Formats: sequence, structure tokens, C-alpha cells
Amino acid sequence: MFRKVSVALLSSIVVLTGVTAPTASAAAKVSNGVACSKANSTTTVNGYKYRCVKNPLVKNAKLTWLSFECLTATRQWQAATKAQQDLVNVADQTAALDTEYVAATTALASTTAALEKARAQVTQFQAQMNAATNAADKQKFATAVSKLANAVLVLSGSRTKLAAQVKDLESKKALLQSAPEQLKANATDARASASLLCAKGF
Repeated sequence: MFRKVSVALLSSIVVLTGVTAPTASAAAKVSNGVACSKANSTTTVNGYKYRCVKNPLVKNAKLTWLSFECLTATRQWQAATKAQQDLVNVADQTAALDTEYVAATTALASTTAALEKARAQVTQFQAQMNAATNAADKQKFATAVSKLANAVLVLSGSRTKLAAQVKDLESKKALLQSAPEQLKANATDARASASLLCAKGF
């Protein structure tokens, strides 16, 4: 009898005070920025995956849930920032490229001059060979033309390679000079994307 009265009295108190048992909906919703306790634990909510970690975008951050999209974006930002920091002195690299460039352009000019001379000699010796009436002279000029023809082929190939090298060095120098600003822009853009995808409530 006493137990029945106690149960009835307790029920009356619960009804009167409006106290209800906690439900799942009363618990904190998992989203970016919501505090968590177990580092690297994961959970899925409405198809979105979250991990319990410290937000690298926040100074002195504590453990919070962060979406996988947020974590990917922060890794991209960290990589862009590292690339910016790892860029060594541009002036030193530019000076080294300038040294290579001078050597390549000098070699290109020398090779071009030698090629033009060889071509002129081919024309000259061919004319002399055609004008010669002595068989021995004709053979001598023919041999010279043959050697010069080979020289023209070698010099032409060398000139093509040197021209490509000069163009490549010019491209590298232009890219190097634009690298600091480009890397800075990359880091800024990556930070903006990370801030967007790591916003609280996402």
C-alpha cells in the first residue's frame, strides 16, 4: 500500500513540476565548433562525417567537432602556407638562372654564327666544285662539302636545343618572379575556403 502511494505521489510531482526525462534532441547538435571530448573520434550526422579535433584555424583551440570537408580545406590551406614559407630567397634563385641564361645565350649566338658560316662555305665549295674541271679538284671540293654538310646538321641540332634551353630559362625566371605573389594568393584563397567550410553550424 505504501509503495502504491509513493509511486502515485512521485507521478503527481513530475506532472506538476513539468520535469521530463532528457531526450536525444536535447543533446548538443553535432556540427562545426561544437565541443567534444574524445580526440579523433568520428560520427556521422545527416550524411555528414565529423571528427573530434582542434581547429588549426583557431588559436589555442580546444577539441570540437569538425566536418571532413572542413578538415580537407584546412589541410589544403596548411599545404599552401607551407609552400609559401618554403620558397627560398627569390633573388638568389634569379641570379643563378641569370648565370645559366647568359651561358646559354652566348652558346646559342656562337653556334648560330658557326652554322651560318658552315652554310656559306657549303654554297661556296659547291660552286667551286661545279666550276672545277680537274677531277682531283672536284673530289677535294666534294669531300669538303660532305664534311660541311655534316657540320651543318650537327650545328643545326645544337642550335635547336640551345634555343629551347634559352626559352625554358626565360619561362623559369618569369615563373620564379611571380611565385611569391602567386603562392600568397593561393594561401589566401585556401584560407578563405577553409574559413567558409569550417564555419560554426556547418
